[in-house]
Amino acid sequence: MLISRVISLAVEVFGVRLNCIVKAICFLLLAVSIHGNTAGPAVSGSFYSEDQGVRDSIIKIYTSFNQYDHQNPWSNLGPRQKYGSGAIIQLPGSGQRVILTNSHVISSHTFIEGRKNGQTDRYKLKPLWVSHELDLALLVPFHDHEKALFFSGTMPIPLGELPPLQTDLMLLGYPIGGDTISATKGVLSRLEYQPYSHSGFSFLAGQIDAASNPGNSGGPAVVNGQIIGVLMQGYSPFEASNIAHIVPVNIIRHFLQDIADGYYTGIPSLGIETEELENGFFKTVYGVKENKGVLVRHVIPGSAADGVLQPDDVILELDGYDVGHDKTIVFRGSERVSMNYAVHSRQVGEELGVRVIRDKQALDLVVTLTQPVNNDLLLGFDGQAAPSYFIYQGLVFTTVTRELLMGAGHDLISYAGFTPMLLNNFRFADEDEVVVILKVLPHEANRGYHNIFLRRVDSVGSKKVRNLRQLVNLIESEEQDFLELNTGYKGLEKIVLNTHLADMVNEEVMWLNGIQHDRSKNLRSKVLQMAIPAKVRKS
Repeated sequence: MLISRVISLAVEVFGVRLNCIVKAICFLLLAVSIHGNTAGPAVSGSFYSEDQGVRDSIIKIYTSFNQYDHQNPWSNLGPRQKYGSGAIIQLPGSGQRVILTNSHVISSHTFIEGRKNGQTDRYKLKPLWVSHELDLALLVPFHDHEKALFFSGTMPIPLGELPPLQTDLMLLGYPIGGDTISATKGVLSRLEYQPYSHSGFSFLAGQIDAASNPGNSGGPAVVNGQIIGVLMQGYSPFEASNIAHIVPVNIIRHFLQDIADGYYTGIPSLGIETEELENGFFKTVYGVKENKGVLVRHVIPGSAADGVLQPDDVILELDGYDVGHDKTIVFRGSERVSMNYAVHSRQVGEELGVRVIRDKQALDLVVTLTQPVNNDLLLGFDGQAAPSYFIYQGLVFTTVTRELLMGAGHDLISYAGFTPMLLNNFRFADEDEVVVILKVLPHEANRGYHNIFLRRVDSVGSKKVRNLRQLVNLIESEEQDFLELNTGYKGLEKIVLNTHLADMVNEEVMWLNGIQHDRSKNLRSKVLQMAIPAKVRKS
């Protein structure tokens, strides 16, 4: 605008003599404009070509699945489909190329396919390794002869280091809203322990503000062409704006190190319940003179800490980290995270140094981390495992798992009194599973009990119930005319059934409700099976 005005004034003052000068200036302006328009795409294209290698290694994942109905454990919810994202990485040591994604993207799968960026063909995929507690999975092409073709034209994306807060990142994936790859920008805004929504376990998580939607799950968060995390969950727009969580690269590396020996053992558990030690008088009672430490309140029988730590020990240090009275340790700089990070950073089988005050004397102890978190009383998440159940005269017995409670809803969990179990997950010496009456299928023989839901079974007669298999044995071996079940809080609610009617009632209940088997497949086997194996070997 200014240049045009100057030229116009010049023409008015000097007249026609400057026509040639005006034309020359206009030509120069036009040339600059043309050069600018052609130079811009050249720079953009150069930037895109550098980024193209990362984009071409992002996979869209198509999963057909049929989830078990944990509220009706003899059936499934029916075939459905879901979509997710993944990234091609290279396993350290072996150099094998795999697709890194979330386990919830493929949980309960019946068929999995993957499609490369910019391609039309889909390839059948299969899980190589899965960690449901960490919400991570590694996939490979199902057919060996397709592996070379699938990975051709792609480069594994390297794993980076967890960057400082406020670092710019790019989130890649295939969210709803289109079928092609999506790239959104954001920053790493927070690092702290968060419950992983797929499994219910809490681990280190990174909070990002990049726009994410269904379908982004499993897609990588990338900084300088390197993966610093994998998107796993987010909030709905009605709860919060632009808040999503990634599985940070530290957790991904732990998973890859775990499987390097051909076994997956999981994340170790110390096996204790602690209490904050902020009150000064509280500290004086236990001989704590420093502004740190937490009090051990319970040691889970059979856990790694059993026989090493004791109730009323005060933990001052874990693996060299000072433990704050709020159950946190310094992660880096001024950032603090849960003290569990010191435990979860180790592998199952490794040793952990613990400094405690016991009877007002400092002790240095060593705990061998023998048990994974999935070995706690409340069994961990397993997207492929069928729920265990037993039906007797219309009473549906099952074990309490994270999948069952997460599907039941918060209000029902609180009503049934299982909220402390989700928080503490104690395992006691006389119990290795929590057995409940999930519901009652109405029949004249069980009248008066029709409204029972998620009621804990304490004992059969005078015999304490330890697990579901034992409950089945106790019920089927009962020789008295009446079966007495002590249920509810401390077994104060009694249920009485006539054993002579069992066969007839069972047959009618099964027929009326269209149920084929009165018990799950694992209870139809005569071979006693372990609930959780110490190690899971790749199939």
